[in-house]
Amino acid sequence: MSRGRTAEPAPAKASPYLSIQKAFRILEVLAAESPQGVTEIASALDLEKSSVSRLLKGLSELGYVLQGARRGQYQVSPRILMLAQQYLEGDRLIREAQPVLRELALEARATAHLGVAVEGQTLIIAKEPSPERIQVATRVGAKIVPHASALGKALLASLPDKDLAAILARPLARFTAKTITDRKRLVKVLEDVRRKGYSLESEEEHPGVGCIGVPVRDSAGRWIAAISVAGPLGGTPFRLDAAHIKMVQDRAEELSERLSAGEERQGERP
Repeated sequence: MSRGRTAEPAPAKASPYLSIQKAFRILEVLAAESPQGVTEIASALDLEKSSVSRLLKGLSELGYVLQGARRGQYQVSPRILMLAQQYLEGDRLIREAQPVLRELALEARATAHLGVAVEGQTLIIAKEPSPERIQVATRVGAKIVPHASALGKALLASLPDKDLAAILARPLARFTAKTITDRKRLVKVLEDVRRKGYSLESEEEHPGVGCIGVPVRDSAGRWIAAISVAGPLGGTPFRLDAAHIKMVQDRAEELSERLSAGEERQGERP
């Protein structure tokens, strides 16, 4: 029997989804700030420049990335809007929420929002502007400051302990003298939100602005989203009072019922 070297174990196969993951991470980096060069993107994602360059070329060929005005700089292309528009038009939660948000904005005289928590991010996915001339400036697709807004607190209160702990491990930025930056205090506030079923925010992110948030439930009673109204605390009829809290609670209940009814209709289909 001939002697030979001990066979080395075969190298582990790379995940077939690894390139897809990297490509989407690149899109997220460019969506947060554009334009950026290969070196900047590679540094932000801790990836090899050759890998980033190859993926950018592929994303460019697909039309999702464009060369910036300066050579070697990249930015997301308008093609991204096609994906976003398909989501906004096709998501049932958003469709059911639109008339509810319109009614809430008119009733509360403040801007109404629908928000969700997605992998540690809290996002606005629908809004209805206030009918008042003075109103808060927000936009669909914007990230919510979770610890300094009523909408964010309502979403945080819905998270499993593990996901909540991951978010609370991050620094809690201070925006005003009223911002909650102490984690223990924030945890107690979230416990209060779960108990009461609504959240409040008064000048914690912006001076002179307040917000009321209430969770939206599915047919199983799980908190899957939240709606809110936000507006100036002076110069409009909007207030952080019992009457406005009830307005938001009633509309959140209405949206929850619409979603549950839709689930039942889908379940009845042959």
